[in-house]
Amino acid sequence: MNDHTSKVEELLSRLNGLESVLMHIQHDIEQLNEAILQQGRVVDAITKSMKQLDFRIGMLEEEEEGPDSYQEKPPHY
Repeated sequence: MNDHTSKVEELLSRLNGLESVLMHIQHDIEQLNEAILQQGRVVDAITKSMKQLDFRIGMLEEEEEGPDSYQEKPPHY
């Protein structure tokens, strides 16, 4: 009976250790998940800014290449 009790106590101790490790792993996973979600929001914001900049650059390029720019002669003519 004494040997059986010590085995049960050893198993309970190991189970408690595993539960503790599992709790730490769950916490770490939650933190990693939040970091990934935050990075996704940052990437979305950067993508939106890049699209807006591309649009603005395109508009500026069209203005520079427009018909009015060819009609004006440079100052040295």
